[in-house]
Amino acid sequence: MEGSDEIAEQGFDYSIESSSMKQGAEARLFRCVYLGRPAILKERFEKSYRHTLLDGKLNKARTRSELKGICRARELLVETPTIFFVDGEKNKIIMELVEGPTAKDWIESRRAEDSFEKVVHEFGRLLGGCIARLHSGGLVHGDLTTSNVLLRDGSSDRPVFIDFGLSSQKNVTPEEKGVDLYVLERAIASTHVDCEHMMKGILEGYRAADQKQSGAVTKKLDEIRLRGRKRDMVG
Repeated sequence: MEGSDEIAEQGFDYSIESSSMKQGAEARLFRCVYLGRPAILKERFEKSYRHTLLDGKLNKARTRSELKGICRARELLVETPTIFFVDGEKNKIIMELVEGPTAKDWIESRRAEDSFEKVVHEFGRLLGGCIARLHSGGLVHGDLTTSNVLLRDGSSDRPVFIDFGLSSQKNVTPEEKGVDLYVLERAIASTHVDCEHMMKGILEGYRAADQKQSGAVTKKLDEIRLRGRKRDMVG
């Protein structure tokens, strides 16, 4: 393949398109082909600013968290990319390439429409229902943003949740669930202007999907918001 590096590891053949790399704070992403299927290679890399031993432990822990989070979300009927291959020693995951924009880009592409408020409100309700299923199943995402949701084939009815590296599943409390929602609320406020209707929709969808837990979680969310406002006032 022109412009790519041919790689074979542990009996699994895949080719990486070296020119299509994206890099975040924690990992590099490459488009690749795995056993003839378009895929994404996610590789957590060493951080020079962290102690080598600590860095290695964190990368392995986050790779494990991502795998467990993706698998648990699928059990809870929340769509995630399919995992094809894992190299635990090198902190690499090969997963399905989900064709479609991020929720962030999709929201901004609809902004000029007269029905924008209604569109984001309904989309928020759908997301809220998905998040409620995660939470009721004992899974907290840990980094909910509109960049960490993809829309399969551009359809707002098919959100795909990604990037579970900060997820947690053990003894999840209403506080942790409230923080999950608060992180998303702050991400929406900082990324999307005039999107209050989206967060309203998220909370409506959350309550409708799980009335049993929603009261305790939204109460914690209110407390977290208050703490956040106090911190902003103090600076």
